[in-house]
Amino acid sequence: MNFINDPLVRRFISATFFASAFVWVAVEFYDVEVEVVRVLFLYSVGLVALMVLAGLLFFPFVSLFRKKPSGMLEPTEHNGNKNRLCENSADTLNAEDE
Repeated sequence: MNFINDPLVRRFISATFFASAFVWVAVEFYDVEVEVVRVLFLYSVGLVALMVLAGLLFFPFVSLFRKKPSGMLEPTEHNGNKNRLCENSADTLNAEDE
């Protein structure tokens, strides 16, 4: 019974309960035919399966076209040397003033 403490399992159980209560209320009180609910469920499952398949197929192509992160955000050795050069030139200027 330790799996019930998992929040994902609890969300799945509550979502299943509320979805089935929604369908029951629609069929019982609003005279929706069971066949309509069944077709809606099958089309929903089919749409989700197609979206998963499309994601799996397009992932390799998208990863080919994505750029690598630019080096502007990461400090590079060149920028570090440039900063040291500026510090050295400031020290040189201060030494010349004295």
